[in-house]
Amino acid sequence: CSVCSLLSGGNVKTASQTPPPRCLPIIGAVTPRPPAPPVGALMGEEGGGTPTCLFTPTEPNPEDQDWRPLMQSFTSCEWKASAGRRRPPSLTLRPSSVLQYSSAGCLLSLHHTEKPDHEEVCEFRPYTCPCPGATCKWHGSLEAVMPHLMHAHKSITTLQGEDIVFLATDINLPGAVDWVMMQSCFSHHFMLVLEKQEKYEGHQQFFAVVLLIGTRKQAENFAYRLELNGNRRRLTWEATPRSIHDGVAAAIVNSDCLVFDTSIAHLFADNGNLGINVTISMC
Repeated sequence: CSVCSLLSGGNVKTASQTPPPRCLPIIGAVTPRPPAPPVGALMGEEGGGTPTCLFTPTEPNPEDQDWRPLMQSFTSCEWKASAGRRRPPSLTLRPSSVLQYSSAGCLLSLHHTEKPDHEEVCEFRPYTCPCPGATCKWHGSLEAVMPHLMHAHKSITTLQGEDIVFLATDINLPGAVDWVMMQSCFSHHFMLVLEKQEKYEGHQQFFAVVLLIGTRKQAENFAYRLELNGNRRRLTWEATPRSIHDGVAAAIVNSDCLVFDTSIAHLFADNGNLGINVTISMC
């Protein structure tokens, strides 16, 4: 490039014959790194090829008035020979960007290509309404989840204690149906969800799961047991509760819940009502 042009008079043969071309001073704030090696080290001692200077734009430093008109802000310089040889990766600046939830407390600094995957599971992303279905678009902090539920979803019943009965009424209702209840114990709130889905015409399945109104780390401190009891029959499921950050859909997709079909439900139902014993314990 014009900034790093060589002295006229032919190609470079060795590093000792011609001093290495120099880049103009760097403009802007840059993390310190080792000085650039000589041309021979960058292109190989055998030489060959023309050094090229590649720049990454950034905001200029107002103090560097002498170079500002010429450079228009360059932060990094990387030599590249025409033969395709490049400096080692350890000497190359990698772009990083601020994460979407940094203002909420996330302190990670990731390459921009790694951002999407992390932000999908970041503990600092806002919590959405944990109620099943897509009708409620609320989102906010963890501390605001329970006040939202009590204000916007007043029909949800809350029972106190570590061992309760979750009663789902009219399980024979057609189509997709959700039953939701809250359980309060161990100074935490748990959401109990029974969801009925029609996988294909004439075949319905029930999914029962417990979610903690808390973080994934907090959820690891608890265990829950779901139990269906009937005439000389018992169906039991034990697992670690999911955080509401994961949601009901993730538990169903991963089969991390109690799953049974309508024929099983009718074995334990009483006049179309299904009672599920729910027990929460600390690990």
